[in-house]
Amino acid sequence: MSHAHQQPPPPVSGFAASLAEHLPGRWQAGEPTSLVAQEAGSHRIWHSGPLAYAAFDAADVQRCVLTSLYGLQLYVLPRPHRAEQFLVLPLLPAGCQQEHVKDLPGPPGIAVSADPVRAAAAVRRRMLLEYRFASLPALRAASQGHLQVQVTFDAERSPRIRTTYIRALIELLARDGFLLDAATGECHLPDTLTEAQTRRQLIKSLERLRHLGFHVSVRSSLALGAPSTEPVPTANLPKGPSR
Repeated sequence: MSHAHQQPPPPVSGFAASLAEHLPGRWQAGEPTSLVAQEAGSHRIWHSGPLAYAAFDAADVQRCVLTSLYGLQLYVLPRPHRAEQFLVLPLLPAGCQQEHVKDLPGPPGIAVSADPVRAAAAVRRRMLLEYRFASLPALRAASQGHLQVQVTFDAERSPRIRTTYIRALIELLARDGFLLDAATGECHLPDTLTEAQTRRQLIKSLERLRHLGFHVSVRSSLALGAPSTEPVPTANLPKGPSR
């Protein structure tokens, strides 16, 4: 069958936003990003089968990531040569890497209709429940200790928070405006915040997590030096990048 006269697929941004609205729970669609070979985040696809790898060869493909408040993410992109379909692939849960799911069966990626209502029904029926159940042992395997929340600072001295506890993730993602990085599984604040806003929100969030009983470990990682391995008080947090 020839694909020469197929219509181009609908924009992934609109499809992903509508899909998020029709899924149970609260899901948020991120900004679409161009896909360049094995781009950041593709290594965190939990179980894709052969579908995603064919898509990665396309130079003009865009993808979008849906994020739930429980630390689950769906990687959405058009299916190559099938204008009427999209691929929906589960990413590893927040705080997890491939080593944490080595011996765990993961929910496979699926192809869905370009109709968001039909696509959401397929995701619910064929993936979502299995994804939620499979995420629980993965989160336990990735846990760094009882009620642990780890804070580090990247090369630009921006805070990155890693936790595998759903209650902590809800606080960060639903209440405090954090985003979940699909490439690392870590929470971070939007780049649009000023240095003062980032610092103020971080301190507020960490104080609330401590009040809820979480053990917050803040570790300073400076751009021109070895990371510190000693927890530091919240009041001594390094200043963030100037914006």
